Amino acid sequence: MANADPSHLSHFDLKLNGKQEPEVLKAMLDCTVENSLHLPDLCTVRLHDDGFVWLDSDKVKEGVTVEILAGEENVLPLKTIFQGEVTALEMDLAAHGSPTLILRCSDRSHRLHRGRKSRSFVQAKDTDIVKKVAEEDGFTVHADNTSQVHEWVFQNNQTNWEFLTERAAYNGFRLFVQGEKDLYFQKVQDQGTSSLTIEWGKDLRSFRPRTSAGRQVSEVVVRGWDPKTKQPIVGSSKTPTGVPQIGDSKTGGEIASKAFGAAKMVVADRPIHSQAEADDLARSVCDDLGGSFVEAEGLCFGQPTLKPGMMVEIKNIGKRFSGKYQVSETTHVYTPAEGFSTMFSISGKNPATLLGLLQGDGNGKRASMGGNIVVGLVTDNVDPENLGRVKVKYPWLTEDHTSYWARQSAPMAGSGRGFYFLPEVDDEVLVAFEHGDIRRPYIIGALWNGKDKPVEGNSKAISGGKVNRRTIQTRIGHTVLLDDTDGKGEMRLTTAGGHHLTLNDKEKNITAQTTSGHKIVLDDSGDKIEIVDRFGANKITISSMDQSISMTCLGDFSVTAAGNISLTSAQQLSVTAAMGINETTPAMMTQSIGGVLTQTVGGAVTQSVGGALTIQSAGAAVLTVGGAAAVTAGGAIAVTAPTIPVTGLIINNGVPIPIP
Repeated sequence: MANADPSHLSHFDLKLNGKQEPEVLKAMLDCTVENSLHLPDLCTVRLHDDGFVWLDSDKVKEGVTVEILAGEENVLPLKTIFQGEVTALEMDLAAHGSPTLILRCSDRSHRLHRGRKSRSFVQAKDTDIVKKVAEEDGFTVHADNTSQVHEWVFQNNQTNWEFLTERAAYNGFRLFVQGEKDLYFQKVQDQGTSSLTIEWGKDLRSFRPRTSAGRQVSEVVVRGWDPKTKQPIVGSSKTPTGVPQIGDSKTGGEIASKAFGAAKMVVADRPIHSQAEADDLARSVCDDLGGSFVEAEGLCFGQPTLKPGMMVEIKNIGKRFSGKYQVSETTHVYTPAEGFSTMFSISGKNPATLLGLLQGDGNGKRASMGGNIVVGLVTDNVDPENLGRVKVKYPWLTEDHTSYWARQSAPMAGSGRGFYFLPEVDDEVLVAFEHGDIRRPYIIGALWNGKDKPVEGNSKAISGGKVNRRTIQTRIGHTVLLDDTDGKGEMRLTTAGGHHLTLNDKEKNITAQTTSGHKIVLDDSGDKIEIVDRFGANKITISSMDQSISMTCLGDFSVTAAGNISLTSAQQLSVTAAMGINETTPAMMTQSIGGVLTQTVGGAVTQSVGGALTIQSAGAAVLTVGGAAAVTAGGAIAVTAPTIPVTGLIINNGVPIPIP
């Protein structure tokens, strides 16, 4: 390496609360400024503090604003390389040496790390969300527009910084603070914000680039599930942005495909709500992986203009590694003895920190273990062991493979009991995994979606803020309805054909009715039982209130019994017929009357008896006929009485019998 260029003599300055402090600068042992795409900018200032002058001074207390400026000697104005606030004080009292006061400062983004919040954002774009959150902490927001409108986004007990960086990651954006209070939410650009050229042997003191094709893929695919359409959502990206433009300018995916064959990364470990979100996430992950293909660390003479996000062109290091890199982090170091130097690193969108290494790529790593509760589509419900199990496929992961037999959770499941409701093939179900193992799925519920809709809408089931209607319905339409509507209270069992049984607490009755309208009503309010045909005219009514039974028939009424028929009345028995009464028996007819027997007939009376006819009366028996009366018997006719008054003409075998 050539000798250092003596022209790179530096000049350094420090301001507290906007004022230059020569005495503080004179006491400064060293100053380190760390800038990053992924973390708040930090500054550490070490002051010689013999006598604890600065420790007890209000000039360096928490909350004091700090500005660090640097530049080459005799080159004005100096460039600001840090603006922030004192956030911590530290005293170093070594056994041998002078007391040292350490000022730890952070850029203003540290305010976004203070406190955690839980809140929701409805019908909002990420651009609008970032503006609202950042402006609450006094930032001026410079945000590139995002087009997708989210129905609902939730800040889940997160710091504002965690929440905003999450929104940036979903969009493939960068989130950073520059200056005193300017916050940027911007797309990753191939060419960065500006450019700087440094050359090995001149500005560049050391440089260590490396490529790693092991993680590179030719395509990133993001898979999700859309419950509105009951279809998978698939987004993809093949070309990363923000990657180094070096050598022959091939991407890591292209080089890896040529060397090892094509490979694809599938991201399936997070919910995706729309096609736009899938596309954005695919681009973000593709940028993430592509940016990690080339990583490097470098050291150069002090470059106050070198900042994260800008492009730096490295020259004179061979064809393969010469070219443009996007800077991820910079560390500016100043000491009065050694002057000003700048270290920088290139790591794509992955922070070159221990946390970044522990987190890995963070995309798709848990999909194979089924670490989350997910949706599935039933593909087979014919369990060879008859245990109520089903097979499912995971459309958010792959269309080509199904699960092993998944056990189903059911209320009261046990030996010969429980709710036995198997899902149909192509039903959407909710699947959980035992200890996160995708080989051990369990069906914990079934889901409605935009295609397979509920039995009835919420607007019908809910009234007055209460769920009043609960329904069980089969595929063809057999239904059990539990209705808690105020003042009603009803249970109804209905077949697909329209037969139903209704238990109604308001009307205090139970009704069983066929599709055509035949029904039986057990009515507590009217204290009666009714059987009614579909016309409503032929019916039988049993009244407990009146202690009566009534039957109404519009046609013939017939009673047939293989045994005896008995009619017993504690009071009168009335038989009325408009067209006549016929009594016919091939055997004996007996009428026994304990009181008076009165038969009054406006026309003829005919009694035809195949056997004996006996009329017995303990009292008077009166037969009054307006016309002729005939008694015909195949056997004898016996009339027995102490006195038989006969009035009129008696004819015996056609011969009149005179009455004395």
